[in-house]
Amino acid sequence: LHEKGWGVDVVSGGEMATVQAVTGTLENTLFNGTYKSVEEIEFFMQNEGGHISIDNRYEIPMLEAAAFKLGRQQPVIMRINLDVGAETHPMVLTTGYDQQFGISIGFAEEALKQIYDAPSLLFSGIHVHIGSQIKDPERYQKAMSECAEFLYKHRAAIQAEVVFDAGGGFFSPYAGDEVDHELKVYADAIHTGIQEHWQDNYRVMIEPGRALVNNPGVILYTAGALKDDRGEKPYILVDGGMSDNPRPAVYGSEHKLFNISSGKNGEDAMYAVSGRHCESGDLLVKEAMLPSDTESGDILMSTSTGAYTFAMASNYNRVPKSGVVAVSSSGVVELVNRQSFQDTFINDI
Repeated sequence: LHEKGWGVDVVSGGEMATVQAVTGTLENTLFNGTYKSVEEIEFFMQNEGGHISIDNRYEIPMLEAAAFKLGRQQPVIMRINLDVGAETHPMVLTTGYDQQFGISIGFAEEALKQIYDAPSLLFSGIHVHIGSQIKDPERYQKAMSECAEFLYKHRAAIQAEVVFDAGGGFFSPYAGDEVDHELKVYADAIHTGIQEHWQDNYRVMIEPGRALVNNPGVILYTAGALKDDRGEKPYILVDGGMSDNPRPAVYGSEHKLFNISSGKNGEDAMYAVSGRHCESGDLLVKEAMLPSDTESGDILMSTSTGAYTFAMASNYNRVPKSGVVAVSSSGVVELVNRQSFQDTFINDI
């Protein structure tokens, strides 16, 4: 992605260090998030970081102090919180007046004055992120229209290239039968919204992480015990669970599951597929349709797991994290080593 000119949205020092190690620079990087430590801010600036998205007024003097200390003119954008009626799961809703993200539009003018009065900060534009798994492109049009209206009203405060960061959250199907838009549909909505109030040159940033990597990713599980004494649905217990994919437990998410072991000829039957952890909520799929001759040792493939699985993985119950490989027409490339038992306590003192 770096070689193709893509940038990266980071929210922690660990993510910054990863990008720095891979690309050698943070120049094409946006530092986002609700909490930014002084250490993270200075690391970002010292490595020629691109834009910083200001989430709250508390950050403004911190950013000014760090930039002044380092003799840097730091481009910043301001994340504002709009209520555009985004319809999605409440756990992935990131806008609205009862959410923790961004500066409420009613306080944005006062925050902008603070930014403008900070001599080491260069105000560049507006950032909004309305949520994840947004199906309706018109929500983006409405949000960007409000952003453009605000920015046009305060255009005299702009001190660098004009940026509209439309966030991400473009819908990515999981069960395979939901509505799915081409990214161009979202792009058209974003530009239409901006151009309702802004006619000069501008740059758009988007954060389409899930929409890019989710569907190419799969997780492979090995079936262990089958319990057929649990009523209408037998249970299949697998060697992973909420430590490698917490989404079903946290969000109630559903993933398609396939038995990819050879020689399976049975008609589809319904199973409950459970993880290995000591939690009743560790249920990967409540109603999985799998061949009736599924047995212990079979390999089960969970689809659409390229996003918010490995990134959210843990060592709960001291279960080692799985390895990650990339498979393409060019071959197989190992990306992340599988953890050993000892790796699960390597940082313990």
